[in-house]
Order: sequence, then C-alpha cells, then structure tokens
Amino acid sequence: MIISVVTGVWKRPEVFKLFAKGIKAIPYPLNVIVVGSEKHRSRKLVEDEGFTYIEHKNRPLSNKMNAAMQAAKGSDYVICMGSDDIISPDLFSLYYRYMVDGYEAIGLTDLYFYELETGKAIYWGGYSDYRKGKTVGAARCISGEVLDRWEWKAWDDNLNKYLDNSMKLEGLNLKKISLKETNLFAVDIKSKTNITPFQQWDNSTYI
Repeated sequence: MIISVVTGVWKRPEVFKLFAKGIKAIPYPLNVIVVGSEKHRSRKLVEDEGFTYIEHKNRPLSNKMNAAMQAAKGSDYVICMGSDDIISPDLFSLYYRYMVDGYEAIGLTDLYFYELETGKAIYWGGYSDYRKGKTVGAARCISGEVLDRWEWKAWDDNLNKYLDNSMKLEGLNLKKISLKETNLFAVDIKSKTNITPFQQWDNSTYI
C-alpha cells in the first residue's frame, strides 16, 4: 500500500525538524511530500530530511497545499498534516488498520497542543460549536479513490484560512478516532508564527 503524507512548510525550521523526527519514528515507508515557498532555504531543509520537495508561492495557502496533493497522485491513502503536527507510531498503526478495512477517510475528533515558547500544553476535546462531531484538520487521511473523484484537489482554491472547513467529507465512509478514548497521541506544536494562536479555546484544558 502506498501511503503519502502531504504538508507545507513556511519558516520555523526548528518545528519542521520535530515534524520530521515524528515521521521517521513511524515504522512504515511513507512517501512524504513537502511544499515550500522559500526556494533554496526550504528546499534544503526538506531534502536534508530525505523528503520530496515542491516549490510553490505561499499564498493562497490552499493552492499551495493542493500542489502537494497533486504530487501524491497514485497513492492509496494520503495523510494531510501541518508541518507542526506529530502523530505517534501507535496512532499510525490504528490508521493503517482502518486503511486496510477500506474506509474512505479517517480523522481525529480531539487533539493535543504544545507551545514551544512557554512549554505549556492543552488537551482540546474537539469542536463544540456548529462543527461539533466533525474531525479536526490535523492528520486527516483520505483514500486515493476519493481523491481521484476530487481530481486530487482536497481544498477549495484561493483560501488563506479555514482550509479545514473546505474539505468536503460529508457522505464519505469516515472513521473517527478519539485520542482520549483510545489513549493515543497526536500533537500540534504552536509557535509565534502559527495561523491560529495558542490559547485556551472552548472545550480545552491545560495539562
């Protein structure tokens, strides 16, 4: 089974190196595709980790991410991650089980956050507004069959925020995973240049 990871990088080399370390801890030959926008600087950062690099302008962000998705054509499954996201090997093993079962999409209902500058961490129980019950954006996994139908474009064009909401998961055979219930681990690392700042959101607690 060909499993790809697509992500984008913009500045924050120290965070990207944590992402790379997390990917390399997963005992499966993942095809990692990273789209960057800083030419030689981001290319070197990515290729030094042994990942595939694509250059694309940083804005609109959704166009940039779709460029990485286009490069993943032919994959059986694609995991969409931020370059500040880490998933544990045990969580990947559960994803893999559901891939074998043939689910069209896999996603998380909750998430952990860690802020580099302060060392603070938060557990977030998931959306509590009109999106209650929907999967979070981090580590969404989509089958190649679905992406074929989407023409390998997972996000609407010309977006710089709200990318998570633009992914059309309604009607798919979607498997949801609760990190808290399964005692598994995925974390979003926050730093000063994040789109969404680190704060105590609704339905969250410091840990």
